[in-house]
Amino acid sequence: MMNATCKVLFAVLVITIFATREVSSIVGGHTSLPGTAPYIVALRTSTTSAFVCAGVLVKASWVLTTAQCVTDKTAADITVLLGSHRLLTNKKANTVSKIQVHPSYTVANGANNVALLQLYEPATLSTRVTTIDLNDQSIASDLSVTFYGWGTLAYGSPGYSNTLQTLYRRTLSLSDCRTRSGLSSLAAGNICAISQVGQSACTYDEGGPLVRSDTLKLVGLFFYGTQCSGLLPDVFVDVYSHKTWIDQTAV
Repeated sequence: MMNATCKVLFAVLVITIFATREVSSIVGGHTSLPGTAPYIVALRTSTTSAFVCAGVLVKASWVLTTAQCVTDKTAADITVLLGSHRLLTNKKANTVSKIQVHPSYTVANGANNVALLQLYEPATLSTRVTTIDLNDQSIASDLSVTFYGWGTLAYGSPGYSNTLQTLYRRTLSLSDCRTRSGLSSLAAGNICAISQVGQSACTYDEGGPLVRSDTLKLVGLFFYGTQCSGLLPDVFVDVYSHKTWIDQTAV
């Protein structure tokens, strides 16, 4: 039987272990519960199954992601993993029949940084694989949003997180974002989000969804951040600004 001193040491050890697990998450976020974001998908290389970017299922046959994730790739280069909480899985990935990059995508200022991938076969929808509705109104400042991704757990760390991560955030106006980030030429059609210092999207989070906390609709897709520190805003494609193109293309 443990004496009082041993019991105290044991309790401290348990608390330390669980505290360490909580910290081990994406730049200040926390590990998502399975099924939390059943619309998020993982884009992987068809040859090695290496993780490339995230995306979201917007229709049974269509995945939305950022243009920068796929501009140098063909449909044969990419497979799509649906309904996965962990990246290291034996699940069969879906093949892609077509990649459609926004015709006005501009690398220099991040304009129209969106692309659609058509799946060779439509996804079988279930509680673990769902589509997400697109936000249908302009985004106000200081809106509560949630970000999901498999990005690097800390700036400078190699690789990505095997388990999906969650980060709670607030939106910024485009003008505030330009001022705070120093990106004066940032194109209209983008939005920004912030969290506390030490909380940020990071490498491999590109294409990850930013979701309204109230309506659970898709607000944005991550494409740019600075050193994963949370000191500066992260930049997202504003889905509402590109909704017409998405609706007309994903048919």
